[in-house]
Amino acid sequence: MNESIRTSSRPIQSCFQCRKRKIKCNRTYPCAPCLLRGEGVSCREVDRNAPSSSKSTAETLDDVLHRVGILERTVLRLSKSIPEDPPPTSPRTSDKSRIRSAYGATSTDEDVAMMLEDFAMGHRINRTRATQDFDTDPYNTPAASSAGVSRNHPLSLLVDPAADVPARLVAILPDEERSRALVEFYFAKLEWYSKVLHAPTFLKEANVAFMQRNTNSTGLIRVSFLGVFFMVLCLSLHLIEPPICEHLGIDFPTASELSKRMYSAAQACINYDDFLGAHSLEHLQCIILMGVYQQNLDEADTHWALLGSAIKIAQNLGMSRLGSESADRTFSASWGSVVKRETARRVWWSLIFNDWSHAAAHNGTYAVHPSQNHTGFPANVNDAELVDGHAVCEHPLEVYTEMSFSLARIRFVSLYREIVDEMNSPTGTGYSFVTEMDGRLERKLEEVPLYFGLGKAGMGVGGVKGLEVTLCLIMGETRRLRLHRPFLFRGYKDRRYTESRIQCITSAQNILNYLKSDDEQSAILLKWWIVLFYGFAAAVVLFIDLCHMKATEGTHEHALEDRREELRQALDLFKTAEHISVVSRNAIVLLEGLLTAEPELPAKPTSRKRARGEEDTESEEPFERVVKRMILEASKNTSSPTSSSSHSSSQSSYSPTMVRQQQQQPVYQSYTPASSPWSLRDEGLFEAPGFGDTTMADLAGLLYNDYGWGEGTAYTAS
Repeated sequence: MNESIRTSSRPIQSCFQCRKRKIKCNRTYPCAPCLLRGEGVSCREVDRNAPSSSKSTAETLDDVLHRVGILERTVLRLSKSIPEDPPPTSPRTSDKSRIRSAYGATSTDEDVAMMLEDFAMGHRINRTRATQDFDTDPYNTPAASSAGVSRNHPLSLLVDPAADVPARLVAILPDEERSRALVEFYFAKLEWYSKVLHAPTFLKEANVAFMQRNTNSTGLIRVSFLGVFFMVLCLSLHLIEPPICEHLGIDFPTASELSKRMYSAAQACINYDDFLGAHSLEHLQCIILMGVYQQNLDEADTHWALLGSAIKIAQNLGMSRLGSESADRTFSASWGSVVKRETARRVWWSLIFNDWSHAAAHNGTYAVHPSQNHTGFPANVNDAELVDGHAVCEHPLEVYTEMSFSLARIRFVSLYREIVDEMNSPTGTGYSFVTEMDGRLERKLEEVPLYFGLGKAGMGVGGVKGLEVTLCLIMGETRRLRLHRPFLFRGYKDRRYTESRIQCITSAQNILNYLKSDDEQSAILLKWWIVLFYGFAAAVVLFIDLCHMKATEGTHEHALEDRREELRQALDLFKTAEHISVVSRNAIVLLEGLLTAEPELPAKPTSRKRARGEEDTESEEPFERVVKRMILEASKNTSSPTSSSSHSSSQSSYSPTMVRQQQQQPVYQSYTPASSPWSLRDEGLFEAPGFGDTTMADLAGLLYNDYGWGEGTAYTAS
């Protein structure tokens, strides 16, 4: 066959330009690649009869001139779209930190349109952003509060509208000397746990409040700050230590009653200040501190409900899009204070921590999705290093600061959120997820000492740092325990889950050993609700293991006695906080009940097969039978002698004669607790809330029903 005919019959794969660039061509003219490059006019089919040799010099020059022409036209078109440089004195018009950018606004026209929508739809918080640049108050709150209650305020139905509410709230404060002692105790021993305040700012505000109270200028005190102030006093009195009691001249029962009064005053502050309608950062700080107190008084559901409102308030204030100080951005006037921005990041991440860490206990739901969070971690700095007008100089993570504990627990709760997400997944990834997540938690635990500048040794440090390290280690071990606990029972029967059984027991022993390692530290840590919860969860696992050890043939009696001794030591630990925490009293009652019922358990479970339709009672595991009986008893006895509140008892002791006597007395009268040197005036704005009797069945449910995965999950061994 003729060579020229054979060559011309080959299909051409590319146009001239694509062939020259050795890229794929779609063989249309002009082709897609040439159109994308803006070279459609030069796209042409390759001449079939053209020789395969290299192009001539004239052809190459023609291509170069053509490409230069295209580049010149492109540069000219782009140069027209670039605005002229503004004069040096012109203000910067683009502000990346504005909340509007969160909604995707790309022009001033869009901003204006959304402002009009805000006015039409009643979005009061968003409307204020139209005048952000004129706001000079860093906390975006008025300098003074009105004395009376407006007629449209819901509290006008309960309080005389002409009453000077701020003055009456200020009158509830202790005298200046005792207040300062409690504030000093709070920032020295308690603030590390929540870390949502900036100490210098708070102390400055407190000094102003004292000065204005001494000069009878109480109308100038912001009620939003008073709410935070009352909660600082409340927690100090609630978690008070003997030396402070001696210094103040009060006993523990008096301190407990005073803490309830401070809590009621804080509630009065945020409700009078309309925290649901007039949002502020200080309202959020008050709610977070209220949550600490609520959890200690077995009011976890109240805390969860209020937490949801706080998250929405924070999102409305723009706290979910603050970014980080390292970012190259400017901020509007309302967020112009670097101290306020850093405090807001602390508050925002504290809300996230509470939201994610309690998600499993509330059907695996949380309010803050990671994709909607655009606020960076709080800076690793001390309060004294945060000063307005100065850049934030953040320390490396291995340098210990007042924020080390908060940053460490944020990293733990991020992993816990992943566990909750996996728990909600319709199809599980298998037991391999548990082992993979366990490895990540183990690495986080190994890093804990590094966060506090302790090297790899990690233990043996005292003071607040020692409390922070111990709680972080307990927190990490609890995460591992709860990760494996759904497979604990299976681990006694199925070898595939033996590692989960071993890890549960190991983590439980580690948790209790951390609490027993230092008597002084454990006495302080066990005042917090969450630490008692961790300790009780560990004790439950050890009791489960005791039941199975007893039912296993060949178990030596000394091994059983060792396990019982561990449980008795845990019981003694919980009793150290019995006078402070309702949760502690719940745990004591339940653990004592378990230890009392344990000797009655059979040495070996029965194995009789039940008939179809017959209720499975005889073939239940010993632990299951004990727990079911305890839950039934707890449901029948909704209150216990150890957990009845003083408020409920005082309510039940009212008589018609007492009511008549009270009606004859003035509405606002002075009140001083019996045998108390405190000069406190009870203005009677609100009665202290009744903390209901604890529902032991809820806590007992922990013994059998896990908040995490159950038998019905999709997780299988892989």
